[in-house]
Amino acid sequence: MSGEVTIVDGPAMPWVNGREAYDSMEPAFRENLGDPDRVGELLSKYWMRALWTDPATSRRIDHVRTDPGYRDLSEAYHDSVEEALFLGGRATLTAEGDFQAGDYFWRPPGWVHSASSAEGFECVLMMEGESAADGSDRVSRVVRPDEEAGRHARPGASDPIGPRGYVRRKEGRFMVWRDHDDTVTRLAGPGVPGLRSKVLSSNATAPGVSVLVDLPAGWARPVPAAPHERFLILTEGGVTADGTTLEPCSLINIPAGLDGPAITAGDGARLLVKVSAAP
Repeated sequence: MSGEVTIVDGPAMPWVNGREAYDSMEPAFRENLGDPDRVGELLSKYWMRALWTDPATSRRIDHVRTDPGYRDLSEAYHDSVEEALFLGGRATLTAEGDFQAGDYFWRPPGWVHSASSAEGFECVLMMEGESAADGSDRVSRVVRPDEEAGRHARPGASDPIGPRGYVRRKEGRFMVWRDHDDTVTRLAGPGVPGLRSKVLSSNATAPGVSVLVDLPAGWARPVPAAPHERFLILTEGGVTADGTTLEPCSLINIPAGLDGPAITAGDGARLLVKVSAAP
């Protein structure tokens, strides 16, 4: 874990093709993508900006887009929790349905699925990596037969649902904006009004949460310290963070116990706020 606040200017990063990113993937993931003769073709339609990687836990947060005609080579499950917020295009996940901008999933380890997209899609894709509090292990990919799509196939798992449940497809674009409970996210000091949010998933036994927060026009506040690590991912609009101008999809990582940057959203903005379940 970093000992300082990190600001990642996503749009300043080049798009990296999947073929070039192959070596940066966890071995247990990249070595199980499917038919070796077709992996190059698969990855040629996959593009990413690595917003955050943690080799110690294998956690990663990527801004992903695919070309039309992308299709996984097999059904598979992960030993890690996988989570995504879709930003554009359309994708079909065999176990979970059709996704478009605003839709979200949180998938516990062991659930078999594959992804395909006729027109291509864009999303923030998150692999949790090792996190006992969220019931997640290291990133991997385990190939399974097609007929197991939508089933839990991880051997020996005592709890296939995990502490956040299986959020198969949350149609975020149809959710109502509610008054934001800032207890865990700590985007401002106590009693500061004016925020609305949509809770996408939350941990039933620990403070972990993923929530979409709407910052109103004119919002200007320093982010106070909190007892848990936080990721602030800009999904819409623009902000400045300690004077740095950020556009979608930029990321701010705030380690536990540290004050975050001063954030200003002149015309308003939306943040995906991801709070780690573990301290």
